[in-house]
Amino acid sequence: MLTLYNMPLALNCYKVRLLLSLLLVTYEKRPIDLLTGDHQTPEFLALNPFGQLPVLTDGEVVLRDSQAILVWLARKFGGERWMPTEPNAEALVNAWLSAAAFELRLGPYDARLAKHFPWLAINANTVVEQSARALRLFDQRLNGREWIALDHPTVADVAAYPAIAQAGDGDISLEGYPAVQAWAARMQTLPGFVGLLD
Repeated sequence: MLTLYNMPLALNCYKVRLLLSLLLVTYEKRPIDLLTGDHQTPEFLALNPFGQLPVLTDGEVVLRDSQAILVWLARKFGGERWMPTEPNAEALVNAWLSAAAFELRLGPYDARLAKHFPWLAINANTVVEQSARALRLFDQRLNGREWIALDHPTVADVAAYPAIAQAGDGDISLEGYPAVQAWAARMQTLPGFVGLLD
């Protein structure tokens, strides 16, 4: 049985829960409260010495980092559709996974942190500009396309969705990014889709 060490409002945990649901994978949630220091206990640090969520275990296998977990889940349960092995397609998916981890992290992800958990934001002074840059790049990519990396949903879409969907939590509007808005609406129609608090 897979176990996800999870905090419901954490976007990196949400992206893992979203893919697990899209893949119809059964798993157990183990709550970790970052605000009370659960992630700094010796037991948790034995799983992830970085003290970060999410962590996913599968027997003796212990995985950390949401992007790495997404790739592992896709390879194990989703096959080529979610994470291709053909070099050109794989490179495209990896490039947009990186954009989710960097551009969206510096933009809407950090804007949300700056508003609700300012001590966790890494660039609170530039979140508005960084969000506009990230959303512009994703909107340009999605203009005339249905999905971010390939012609069907992949882990790149799952990785990007939480930060974009929750941008309003950081007072970042999606107005002016019609391709991003249309893509987010498509994400919500995928079989198995779950919201942040589902």
